[in-house]
Amino acid sequence: MASQARRPVEPQNRFLRPLVPILIVLVAGIVFLFIGNVISASQSADSTPLDAGRMIPYLVVGAVVVYGLALLAGDRDLWRISTREVVYMAIGAALYGVLSWATNIIQLPSVSLVSLRPAIVIPIFFGVVFGPVVGFFTGFVGNVLGDALTGWGVSPTWDIGNGLIGLIAGLAVVFPRTRRSLNITAISVIVILAIISALLLLYPETENVLFGEGTVGAYWWIPLLAAALVAVAWVLLRDREELALTQMWGALAIIGGIGFAAIADIWWNGYSLLTALLGEFVPATSSNLINALILLPILLAAWRSAQAQTGR
Repeated sequence: MASQARRPVEPQNRFLRPLVPILIVLVAGIVFLFIGNVISASQSADSTPLDAGRMIPYLVVGAVVVYGLALLAGDRDLWRISTREVVYMAIGAALYGVLSWATNIIQLPSVSLVSLRPAIVIPIFFGVVFGPVVGFFTGFVGNVLGDALTGWGVSPTWDIGNGLIGLIAGLAVVFPRTRRSLNITAISVIVILAIISALLLLYPETENVLFGEGTVGAYWWIPLLAAALVAVAWVLLRDREELALTQMWGALAIIGGIGFAAIADIWWNGYSLLTALLGEFVPATSSNLINALILLPILLAAWRSAQAQTGR
């Protein structure tokens, strides 16, 4: 009997399965950070040079967080990287980078470079539709490209945070799509946003470093607006649990990803906990939530319509 070619052996251990894609994306991310630094330097002489030694601990912590989320998910199909995934990674990162660059000029009151970013829906969409690996790459590399094209330099903490947004959104398929799951997720998001508004009211004097004057406390109503949109989506989409859960997981993804970036900036930029939470987390999370809650259903509807027309 003729011998047959042996197939590559895939890791069977659930602790080993996610390691290969995580390492591949980590290495690719480091390469793009250096590319982004070069692009940014060519766009603006004021861009901050990349400190390679300083960024390593943050990338390692980010990789550990991603690995922990991968273990929680546990589905081997989520972590495969084939030609299909590579193509979608490239498309997603390019779209997110260019669209982010287009709106980075619209700055929001914050202690750092937080902008109005409707394109935040891109890593969430690519994570939901094509999986967490594609979502992470889209958010991570897309943020590198967008900030580099703007001339801001690169920020590993925010690049990882944007990657986590796509990854967490992609994990939505793993968890039960039930009414109870929807209720728990929606209530959790609303409570978090209510707490954020309360903190802004309690500590209204957090300095608005970016614009050099004023504070961010006057914007306490923005998290409440985001909470109201979450509540509306929760009520209106109760009979469409899949879409509703996708919306809620997109909201959780934003909270988790931006939360990572803001907390990491306590060490990266030397902010206090209160400044990081109220000066970065609040404006970035609130604006991103509003954009995603409005745009994600539109994008998903367009995608499903395209699938129906092509028969896929």
